[in-house]
Amino acid sequence: MIRLPPWAAAILLLLLAALLLFVLPAQLDAAIERYGVQGVALLLFFPAVAAPIAAARTGDGGTPWTALAGISIPLLTMIAATQGTVRHLRLVPAAGYLAGAAYLHASLRSGSSIFEQMIRGVMPFAPDFIGDYCRALTRFWAAFFVVAAGVVGWLGWTGDVEAWRLATGWGIATAICAVLPVEFLIRKAHFRYYFFGGPFDRLFARFFPAEETELGRASLEHIRKYRAGELEVQRPKKAEPETRRRRR
Repeated sequence: MIRLPPWAAAILLLLLAALLLFVLPAQLDAAIERYGVQGVALLLFFPAVAAPIAAARTGDGGTPWTALAGISIPLLTMIAATQGTVRHLRLVPAAGYLAGAAYLHASLRSGSSIFEQMIRGVMPFAPDFIGDYCRALTRFWAAFFVVAAGVVGWLGWTGDVEAWRLATGWGIATAICAVLPVEFLIRKAHFRYYFFGGPFDRLFARFFPAEETELGRASLEHIRKYRAGELEVQRPKKAEPETRRRRR
């Protein structure tokens, strides 16, 4: 079987996630009017199967949660196809968010995270001290997707169609867009990594000088070594898996 590189699988997953989480809710009513519930369900079955397969190609193996989440999406489409129920189609985005949370959590098993793997895929010289932050960020987004799944699933199951449309449309997208700049500022203040030295870096350095923290000094040293050509490609550290840590 073909094993996709992490970056290729990540792009495929993003496209499938966009289809299941954003395009489907926005176009569901129009698609049902044109193709019927069974037709839409059958059309969704194939991307629903492709998503967990792509996810399985990116790591060292899944968990029971990733398996359950991966099965739930095609299962919902098949129930909708056999019973002709719109409710089960409205549960697909919720299952998609749960699958995203399970996939993110599963990436922590290697001691790294999907965020660190992707960063090192495009920036092989990224500093080795980003690992802990990437793992914490992975846990945060996994929790975020669990909450999103709960909200969308409840609205879809109770039949509050207008609220479901709002949540799956602008609601969660707005929440994500609100979180991203906040996370960027937190990350900037945490690492104090002022590589470009532009106006924003200079302004930020006034309030958060790199010399005042251990990570900031490490960032300064990493930038110095990078510009001096002294860096070697860093690989994600094989930290102790999360499950083993909890048993202690």
